[in-house]
Amino acid sequence: MDFHQKLKSIQQQGNLRSLKTVDQLKGKYITMEGRTFINFTSNDYLGLGQLPLAYTEDFERCNLSSSRLVSGNDNLYQQTEEAIADTLPFEACLITNSGYDANLAVFNIFKGENVIVLSDAANHASLIDGIKLSGLNKMIYSHLDYKALDHFIDDLPNDMTKVIVTDSVFSTDGDKADLKELFQIKERHSNTLLLVDDSHGFGLELDLDYSKVDILTASLSKGMGAYGGVILCPSIVRELVINTGRAVIYSSGLPGAVLVQLKQKYQALLDADKSRGKLKRLSACFNDYFQPLWADSIFTDTPIKAIEFKTHEQAENIYQTLLDQGILVSYFRYPTVSLPTLRISLNTYIDEADIKLLFNIVKGVVTHV
Repeated sequence: MDFHQKLKSIQQQGNLRSLKTVDQLKGKYITMEGRTFINFTSNDYLGLGQLPLAYTEDFERCNLSSSRLVSGNDNLYQQTEEAIADTLPFEACLITNSGYDANLAVFNIFKGENVIVLSDAANHASLIDGIKLSGLNKMIYSHLDYKALDHFIDDLPNDMTKVIVTDSVFSTDGDKADLKELFQIKERHSNTLLLVDDSHGFGLELDLDYSKVDILTASLSKGMGAYGGVILCPSIVRELVINTGRAVIYSSGLPGAVLVQLKQKYQALLDADKSRGKLKRLSACFNDYFQPLWADSIFTDTPIKAIEFKTHEQAENIYQTLLDQGILVSYFRYPTVSLPTLRISLNTYIDEADIKLLFNIVKGVVTHV
């Protein structure tokens, strides 16, 4: 294998990525490699990631340095899992080391069973990997095409377990699954479950109804601004994940300091109504500026906004101009997206003047999209 040629091929396709070192994060500003930008890339939507933590003696706990099933199940896990389950319509909760781990572990419960997974084509890579690594039969339905999904299930045997899998908020363009429609599909077909990845909706109160969701997974690094992942489910499913979920069985438990952070950040999430209100106002403000320039684009009430381009040259031009003017947005390339995309993440450190500045710069560059 020619490593140099492979990397050159990625570069020639316009898909080369590189890591950029962050020197400092303070409020809405991020300093990278000696330059400071207004940060439109953070998924810390409610600003809880920068919230100071209250010192407790629990911060001094030793890292148990073991799987939760060996000796790493710190009692802070139980306290936080119970707190989360008590405030959401689920019987049980299981904290994992990341949202990615949650999606790797949860599909292991279906392995070797008469199961088919029905997955939205735009689902997050962690869902795709979880399905693939569990070796499950699957059908990929076109993004948000629930009519096709419904018709496909019509032809499946009644005794086969059908697992509909979707993001609640899709991570690259910010559109939302229609959970009410998926509830109706679930009710029309016997032996059907609904599994939802709520990583980009968790805690934001985006009018997402969880009442008929069977299993919900999420990263805790977005709206909650912490580190880790979560599976919310019936108690029996939690026990199955503990016994079959390889990402849980074979991973060391989180350090005590991280578990303290999770506990405090979840309480902060419950108390974040003011921040949630500001985020909704920022989203509406962004859409008001966005619509005249990209009338055919998706306009969502989520903090994720996306601008698609036909060519890398178009995306690169605006991306570099924004960088030159001190604004950092995310530049997504294949295989994350099919078309080059600038992704803007709103967070409560941003204000309406920052959004206006972004669009004043963009309008000076845009001639044709």
